[in-house]
Amino acid sequence: MIVNLMPEITAGSINSINWNDAAHVLVLKSHLSSTVVLGQSYDIFTNFQKAWKNFVSTGQIGAFFIGIFVGWFFKGIFR
Repeated sequence: MIVNLMPEITAGSINSINWNDAAHVLVLKSHLSSTVVLGQSYDIFTNFQKAWKNFVSTGQIGAFFIGIFVGWFFKGIFR
């Protein structure tokens, strides 16, 4: 998002920048792009739910907990 602002903010020299206008552009662009982020957030939850169901149904969760237990056991032996 900040990369998109660079041509508008750096249109002149650093001393000629009206920082009030630069802040306004930053706020305006952040509000315009936030709807896209909110619109995509449901896809993230859906993908996470699908990944979790796959993780449980394929037995990877059992392998995960067995790996934790075996690692904890060997840590206790070799400590």
